[in-house]
Amino acid sequence: MGALIPNEYVQFVLAMILFLAILIGSYWFVYAPTRRRNRDSEDRR
Repeated sequence: MGALIPNEYVQFVLAMILFLAILIGSYWFVYAPTRRRNRDSEDRR
């Protein structure tokens, strides 16, 4: 059974998934703590 998908496409898809994972991960590390801080300051009022 031969490879149905060329190796270049597999590498491209894996690179895009890794890129999106890093992008979403870095965004989450910036966004989640600030949201938690804002919620805590609103609770104190």
